[in-house]
Amino acid sequence: MIAFLRGNLHAVNGDSVIVDVNGVGYLVQVPLSLVPGLPSPGSEVMLHTFMAVREDGVSLYGFDTVEALEVFRLLLNVNGVGPRGALSLLSVITPGGLAAAVSEENAGLLSKAPGIGKKIAQRIILELKDKFTAGQHFTAVAADPGGPAGNSRDAVEALVSLGFAPPLAAQAVGRAARELGPEAPVAGIVRHALRQLADRK
Repeated sequence: MIAFLRGNLHAVNGDSVIVDVNGVGYLVQVPLSLVPGLPSPGSEVMLHTFMAVREDGVSLYGFDTVEALEVFRLLLNVNGVGPRGALSLLSVITPGGLAAAVSEENAGLLSKAPGIGKKIAQRIILELKDKFTAGQHFTAVAADPGGPAGNSRDAVEALVSLGFAPPLAAQAVGRAARELGPEAPVAGIVRHALRQLADRK
């Protein structure tokens, strides 16, 4: 089991990255919301990982926080939610936002993720509500992470709520975050990204 990877970011390709660890390139699937907060290629990166072993191969899924990894694991335990569905949810909703949506039984928010219909959203709420509300263990999950990476995730979530596709939102936010700098506020990133999206029309 590979618990985490620490190495140099070699490349980013949509919702996957290649991490160079001592000359070995690991292909890791990541939530789209994580991409804008990644450093430039060649910089060091650390990802908390989940390794899925199937008959057709081995896949790695990576996250920037332990909380996101824990939420991913919980989602995999829900009948009908596979790795792609769990990644889709974490691409448009932060771990804290997802925990809040489950606790508040907000199926509409969960179903905004591509591939997650209302029936699956209701099942997620039914099967995970007790796990998000019971115990100290998940208090960290309920709080959205701050800092530059958290700002980028929030900006992606804002654009998706406005109707933009997650890949397009992640791309625009990534460019905006690079141009504005690592300390740019969420509102500034969203405005800059919207200008870019308007220019493309």
